[in-house]
Amino acid sequence: MHHKRKMSSRILTAALIAAMALSVPIAASAAGATQVNKQVPSGIKVVLNDVQFQPKSAPFIENGVLYMPLRDTGELLGTIVFWNSTTKVITMTYPNQFVKLNYGSTQALVNGKAVQLTAQLRLVDGRMYVPLRFFSEAIGAGVEWSPSKSTVTITKSNDFVKYETGSTCWMNRNTGELYYAYPYEQPPVPIGKIELDHPLQGNVSIDTMSVHSGARIVTVVDNYGEPHVNYDVYSVLLVNKKIVTQKKASYFQRYGSNVRYYQSLDSNAEKWIEHFLMTDGKTLSVYNDQGQLVQEYDLPKLAGQDDVYTIEGIGDDYLLVRPNKTGLLMLIDLNDHSVIELCDKLLTSQELDYAHNNDVPYRGDDLQYHSESADGDLIYFTHYSPFDGKHHLLTYHRKSVN
Repeated sequence: MHHKRKMSSRILTAALIAAMALSVPIAASAAGATQVNKQVPSGIKVVLNDVQFQPKSAPFIENGVLYMPLRDTGELLGTIVFWNSTTKVITMTYPNQFVKLNYGSTQALVNGKAVQLTAQLRLVDGRMYVPLRFFSEAIGAGVEWSPSKSTVTITKSNDFVKYETGSTCWMNRNTGELYYAYPYEQPPVPIGKIELDHPLQGNVSIDTMSVHSGARIVTVVDNYGEPHVNYDVYSVLLVNKKIVTQKKASYFQRYGSNVRYYQSLDSNAEKWIEHFLMTDGKTLSVYNDQGQLVQEYDLPKLAGQDDVYTIEGIGDDYLLVRPNKTGLLMLIDLNDHSVIELCDKLLTSQELDYAHNNDVPYRGDDLQYHSESADGDLIYFTHYSPFDGKHHLLTYHRKSVN
């Protein structure tokens, strides 16, 4: 059968007004935001939590106020700063904080409360610039300006991790609380809580994947230890923006992202069926697009090894899994229950020896699932050879397929 794959803090209004007073007020004649020319075009450094940030367009100072491009400001602060060209409104979205500014207005709304502005929006060469101090302090960040160094230093809590592509998701790395924002002009909505064993402690990444049904999987990876050899992987399945189930898996040294989703044709070959995959490293659980469990696989039992596994491919009658200790990609054929270490079938003797014995930076082969033939009897893999420095396309023939 052919399978199509797709692989907090609240800031008081009074505090905001006091913070904005540190900016030099603009003249009354400048109350309406208009096209202007930059007075200080370059040389300004922006530092966030001791790390220098490089804006895509240079910030500038006008009337004592430091401006930075809209998009850069959102990226720097981990917020969504969105310009609606139709309504001429800018919104800044962040967990527990929602800021709204009308283009040309002398007021902003901060969590629904009116705040008098001392610095206006600026349109420069067709690009929208915003007062960096106001947006930073609106989410509780500290801001300091050093004239002698031409440097603005921002100190911001690292509580929230953000992922953005088409929609935005934040997670509080201490509590596991999730927030979701879409459309961007609306405040973030709390959607549940990831059950953390402890506050996330290393390099944290968050990824989200959605499908036509609207269901979504959020995956959070905490890479910690020295030299970052431990991986805690938390995954949650959201249906109608609510958590219906979640899993945690832990890996050592090597982690390749687990496959989270695949499609297969129904028995009449008329309709694509969506499947969501979640694992704790030992059990692979398959859910439908309503969040209902439809299948479970005991991976150590099927593979014959007591280990934790990543899921690198799946079909109705096979699994591609990688045990953490050996790192050798395995094909579990669900027709005849055979288990094959694919490197033994696909690699040359020199490459095979390397896969079995090399442990830098981790043990195992570099086989990666690529695709399969229409009838499912051929599975294609890519492999990077350390000997010729090239990627090769390799083919495995499944004998159990009629």
